[in-house]
Amino acid sequence: MKKYIITAYFIPALFLSGCLADLQTRTVKNGISPETENHGKDLLLTSWRNQGLDELNKHSTYSFSGTDVWKGLMGGIGKPWPEKRTRLNFKYAIGTFDGQVEFLSGEYKGKMAGLQSWQYYEDNEDGITFMERNKKTSFGLAAYQYFMELPDRLKDAPIISYAGDRTFDQQEYHLVFVTWSTPKPHKEHDQYLLWINKERSLIEYAEFTIRDNYLKLPGSAAFYGSIHYEDFRSIEGVHIPHKQTVFMNGPKKKEKKRLHQITIDSFAFDNFPESMLYPNPELEKVGDSKKNR
Repeated sequence: MKKYIITAYFIPALFLSGCLADLQTRTVKNGISPETENHGKDLLLTSWRNQGLDELNKHSTYSFSGTDVWKGLMGGIGKPWPEKRTRLNFKYAIGTFDGQVEFLSGEYKGKMAGLQSWQYYEDNEDGITFMERNKKTSFGLAAYQYFMELPDRLKDAPIISYAGDRTFDQQEYHLVFVTWSTPKPHKEHDQYLLWINKERSLIEYAEFTIRDNYLKLPGSAAFYGSIHYEDFRSIEGVHIPHKQTVFMNGPKKKEKKRLHQITIDSFAFDNFPESMLYPNPELEKVGDSKKNR
């Protein structure tokens, strides 16, 4: 996301001082030229089309259910949900941050929370009630959607550049660097480094910086995270990664080093009324803007 509101939820901060994490590769630091810019944009758009994300405009909403597991001490600190292992159902309006999460297991089974134009609400005994924002749940709601739609959200960023090639775990990748305002690290925006599998032309990994953190612990901006997308399945022509694994800092070959993983068992487009996501019809729709946040 062009601002820093989304990435913070994935990786909890540590008590550490230091400079901002920087995902610029040597290729990017050597300068973004018209050639590297065009090549980066071509790679990202080709991957976007190959994943079927050009079909998103045929749909208004989607929902998915799955099991979310946060691992270890850091997972316990950083988890956006009350429990480290939870079955969840999400509902989203595409290209916005309007969504809902329902807890399908644990102590909060049957509870629902949502965001509408960045206003937080819960469904309780009095029905839908807008209230002071639960910061963790709000970040979780927005983050899961943003990373589900990541290539579509990033393709129009103002700074996109080819960033080199990389070999990892016996696979070959093109790297594409994405950010806003300036390639150099700065507090106002995050950086992304997309790993596009050369053979499949799919984004299988994405690195992301952490410029802010809802835990408000010092030093978190010196850390970054990475997400591994796998188990792509075609849903109405869109290839949805049904397994998403997050690591602290760069990707790891051993999955057991993960911080967090969500495994999706069902996904569908347009299987509920979009009006469900807009319980307050008087709120102005803000789309993917941060207005009202």
